[in-house]
Amino acid sequence: MIGLRKRNLLFRLSLLACLGVLSLFVGLFLLSSFVYAGPLRLLDLLRRPEAQQSIWLSLWTSSLSTLLALVFAVPSAYVLTRHRVPGAGVLDVLLDLPIVLPPLVAGFSLLLLYTLLGRWLGSRTLESAGLDLRFSQPGIVLAQFTIAAPLAVRVMRAAFQEVPVRLESMARSLGAGEAENFRRISLPMARNGILAGTILVWARSVAEFGPILVFAGAVRGKTDVLPISIFLSFSNGEIENGVALSALLIVVGVLALALIRRLGGSLVVG
Repeated sequence: MIGLRKRNLLFRLSLLACLGVLSLFVGLFLLSSFVYAGPLRLLDLLRRPEAQQSIWLSLWTSSLSTLLALVFAVPSAYVLTRHRVPGAGVLDVLLDLPIVLPPLVAGFSLLLLYTLLGRWLGSRTLESAGLDLRFSQPGIVLAQFTIAAPLAVRVMRAAFQEVPVRLESMARSLGAGEAENFRRISLPMARNGILAGTILVWARSVAEFGPILVFAGAVRGKTDVLPISIFLSFSNGEIENGVALSALLIVVGVLALALIRRLGGSLVVG
């Protein structure tokens, strides 16, 4: 019979072996882009006008979609956290669905929504009002927003749940209104969580691919954000360009995660 100490040791070694194998696999497949392209190739690519245009397009669209997501997500998350909302369970499922759906399905659903709006209101009405965003750069923002907003609600709820409710109750007993409570207590105390969540939502927007491909298309010089540019590079046989851009996105992900950890945030959004 193996002693208890030896059994515990074997169990711990098996756990560490699983962790080691998984970490090695993830590390190798992430490093493969840098090894294949090389740092010189990545730097050379960043100097090219088409790459800089793609990077700039990714930066401004993802920043705008993140800002729009926060405008809706922060108040939505607060009311879901602090108030009894009728049908809250249904709303939870509804807001979670875009996150768990396959990205292509989200893109197709958004495209179908605009198709139906065109039937109901008339395509010319949408175009004249500037509301037909399909296959355009504003359409990129909308496609990113489709995923970014529900994700932002998730992470903002986690941030507000960390704020002790008793502090708000004490403030109300001293005559503070709900808006004042929100502005002076909840927002400041949830600040780090909100900032970490903002970075997470922004990084997700930068990496968004499926909804953008379906709703905004893949056109060089027009809708080629970084993931689309990678897709086009591989499709055209420009393997090294695609690999180098993939490495750039990995760097963006690493920096985003470092900032999130620095702020004490978490990737748990459920």
